[in-house]
Parts: sequence; structure tokens; C-alpha cells
Amino acid sequence: MERVKKNIFVLMSLAFTGAVGIALIRPILPIFTRRMGVTGFQVGALVSGFMFARAVAAYICGRFSDKIERRKVFLPIGFFAYIISCIVLFFSRNYFDVLFISIFQGTFSGLIWPIAQVITIESSVKSFKTRALSFYFASGSAGMSIGNALIGTTIIFVMFLFKADENYAFRIIFLLSGVIYLIGFFISFFITETIPKRVLTREIERKVPVKENSGFIAVIILGFLIGIIPGLIRSIIVLYLNEQFLIPTKNIAFILMAINISALFSMLFFSYLSDKKGIVKGLLIVGFITGIASVIIPFINNTFLLIIFLVILGTGARSFTPISRSGVSELGGRRLGQNIGLINTVNNLGTVIGPLAGGFFYDLFPKPFLFINCNVLIFSFIGILILLSLLFLPGASRRHTI
Repeated sequence: MERVKKNIFVLMSLAFTGAVGIALIRPILPIFTRRMGVTGFQVGALVSGFMFARAVAAYICGRFSDKIERRKVFLPIGFFAYIISCIVLFFSRNYFDVLFISIFQGTFSGLIWPIAQVITIESSVKSFKTRALSFYFASGSAGMSIGNALIGTTIIFVMFLFKADENYAFRIIFLLSGVIYLIGFFISFFITETIPKRVLTREIERKVPVKENSGFIAVIILGFLIGIIPGLIRSIIVLYLNEQFLIPTKNIAFILMAINISALFSMLFFSYLSDKKGIVKGLLIVGFITGIASVIIPFINNTFLLIIFLVILGTGARSFTPISRSGVSELGGRRLGQNIGLINTVNNLGTVIGPLAGGFFYDLFPKPFLFINCNVLIFSFIGILILLSLLFLPGASRRHTI
């Protein structure tokens, strides 16, 4: 029991550290590259390249970890690669340098986070599994909030101390992110393998075939659709806030921090609800919140109201993550690493398509039509699809309840 508690605590620390590192980099890349003269589509390609590489790596590494029955070996490799990428990013001089680094980081992100999720599940008892994942992801949200806050404070500090411009401050932030990842690299060595538990539960897991489970398929579809939302927020919404609402970079970072803080508490609440009332009820609630908020976003022309709905949208989308991972572990049968890799893969593929489609809309419709902001109308389309997909979930509740 003590080993289990230690593992979960170390994984929470790892999630926090990694999230601080990524939160320092991802929000500023759209503005950093936009100042190189790139289009909205090219900005979207940064997030899409990152998430596509992560999607491929997540499934391959998840399946491979099942085969070799080793998990933790992937973590220090991924963190070390991140450290190198931050150093290279500091010296980047054109858009294609940044695009290559984004793809490189996405590949090694696929090594780290799906495997960390698997270890979290394997280190938890069934009645606490969703909450364990929630604590893991909440630690990540806390780290994202700290990282976003550090962006604003670092920009102010560097510009004041060195009398430099914002672009120079961005490069210092890249190095700071590398230092954070170095801490994560050392933390990863304290994780304990969970092989004995996998061996004991393998025969039980084989009794639940994935292909016969419509609930599993419904969660996968929702994973793809809701996965589109974070990519749009990290790319197109950053430009949207900066260019249409004239919000400076440091303030955008604080808005993202507010989204992450809200998600931290909502994940804990909805995960508790899912453990007590059932996975399907939890998925229905967070899916409904996400879908409704997404539909409304393009119709908002007030800055304060937009921020409120972005917080609601981020809350729903982020709360879906731990519940969906717990869901596939229950509904997906054997090969936990492969199934967690699969939900991460489809989630990431959504994040690939979202920024590309969002960037296309953003460039194609630069001006509003009446009171509709057509450049972000993709949010309404995705919201409608999410709400329609929820209709397929109730059938799963008759067969599985956590």
C-alpha cells in the first residue's frame, strides 16, 4: 500500500513538473511564429504537428509497453529529449525550425504521458481509479497554471531587467522550460514498476473483448471530438484573443491559467461523481458542458463573457480526460497500455485536425458576419457533433458501472 501511495505521489509530481514545462512553451509559440510572418494555417500546423507525432507515438509505445511488460523506461528517455529540444528552440531562427521541434516534442510526449497514465491506473484500486487519475491530471492542471503565470511574470521581468523586446523574453522562457524538464527527468527515476499487478490481472482482462463493447467505441469517438477543443484553444483562440480582442500576450497567459485552475477543481469533482455514480453519467455531464459552451463561443462579442465561456469550455474538456481514461480501462478489456494509447491517439488526432481546420477558418473568414464571428465558427460545428455523440453513451450504462 505504501508503494502504491508513493507511486501515485511521484506520478503527480511528474505530471506537475511536465505541465509547467509545456505550459511555458505552447502558449507563446503561435505569437512567436506569427511574428515571423506565417499564416493562421501555419500556426495551427504547429499544434497539429505536435499532436500528430504524439498520437502515433502514444499508440505504438502503449502497445510496445504491453509486449515488453515495462513502463517506466520510457519516461526518462522522453524527458531527456524534451531538454534537448528546449535548447534547440532557443536558437531557432525560422518557422520550419519551430515546426520541426514541435513534431520532435510531440513524439516524446507520446512516450511520457500515456505511459504515466497507465502506471497511475495500475497503481490504484478499482474504487479509487478515476480519482487517482483525476489527482494526476489535476496536478497537471496546477502545473499548467503555474507555467502560464510564469510566462507573464518572466516576460515582464526580462523586458524590465534587460530592456529587451518580447521576442527575446520568449527565448529565455524556452531555456527556463528546459530547466523544468531536467527536474522531471530526475523525478522519473523514483517511479516503481507495476508488473506484478499486470500479471495477476491479465486473465481477468482477457474476458472483456473490446470489439463487442459499444460503450468503449462511444468513448473513443468523444475522445476524438473533445480532443479538438484544447488544440483550438492553444492556437487559434490565442490569436483570436490577441488580434480581435487586443489582449496582450501576458494577459492571455493569465486567461489560460484561469482555465487550468478551474479545470483542476472540476476534474476532482466529476471524477468523484464518476467513481460513485458511474462512468457514463460523468461522461454525459462533462460532454454536455463542453458541447454547449463550444456552440456558443462564436456568438460572443464581449471580452469578459468570452473569457467566462472559455473557462467553462476548458473545464468540460479537461474533466473529460481522467474520466475517459478510467472508462477505457474498464470497458476496453485486456492490453491496458494499448487501450490507453488508443484513447490518447484519437484524442491527439482531434488536436491535429482542430488547429488545421481552425486556422483555415480563421484565414478564410477574417471579418464577422452580423454578430457571428465566422473565423471561430468551427467551435459551433464541433459542439453540435459532441452533443450528438452523447446520444450513443446511455447504452453503455446498462452493461458497465464503475
